[in-house]
Amino acid sequence: MAVLDSVKPFFRLHYATNLLLAALFFILKTTPIVCDALFQDCKLELREWEWLTFLGCIIVLKNRRQVNLASYLTTACTFGKALNFILFFKQSIALGIVYVCLCLLHFVFLPQPVYEGPEKIVYFRGPNLQEELERDKRITWLVSFYAAWSPQCLTFAPIFSELSAEYGLDNLKFGKMDVSRYQQVADKFGINTSTWSKQLPTVILFQEGKEKIRRPVSTKKTTLKFPFTKENVVRDFELNEVYGQCKKNPLPSRRKDKDMTEAKKEN
Repeated sequence: MAVLDSVKPFFRLHYATNLLLAALFFILKTTPIVCDALFQDCKLELREWEWLTFLGCIIVLKNRRQVNLASYLTTACTFGKALNFILFFKQSIALGIVYVCLCLLHFVFLPQPVYEGPEKIVYFRGPNLQEELERDKRITWLVSFYAAWSPQCLTFAPIFSELSAEYGLDNLKFGKMDVSRYQQVADKFGINTSTWSKQLPTVILFQEGKEKIRRPVSTKKTTLKFPFTKENVVRDFELNEVYGQCKKNPLPSRRKDKDMTEAKKEN
């Protein structure tokens, strides 16, 4: 069942059509009736086999660090469509134009699925974050420092939303701050917000009001690359363990806090 659940999302139309587009030239070239109508020769040329072999090598090299099947398929299909583009134009300009139009239609009408469900995120402004960290140190915070113009931040946004909905508790909260608008906050946490920055997004886990884990890790000379996938964030920030600890030690209810306060006053 676990294997089926992990593969189930890839039965969506986006992935099926993306794979079809990535292999379209070779499918058409090896389908007799279609091939006779579109091509002069229905056999793959030696050069075409060489390009196919080269494509396989590129996909293996580029995907050796991919951490999930979605990233692997997306990268493989991107290179596959690039090769199809060359092969179709080599056969005919008209075929090349039709193929480009098909790819554009796929991009517009069947984009890659992203998380669109609920989220439990607090959006901070200015000094609000520091005030919140100091207000109740029993709360663990996972905060994403982002910039609205950063493509990497836009890609990570639905992943962070999904994590917040899955792991959010009264004492395990998720926050976001656009540090491109609050340079003082960026400077305080040592986040470079320039156009060429490799520190966007930066995600920090705060426990007892203090920073515990940060990704990506930066030194004076360089910033270590960190792929912001759901699996990587859960692993590196030990979210399953943190969630379990917070679940075992929930915050007292407001009513209980009020009763305890009144009891102290009476004493």
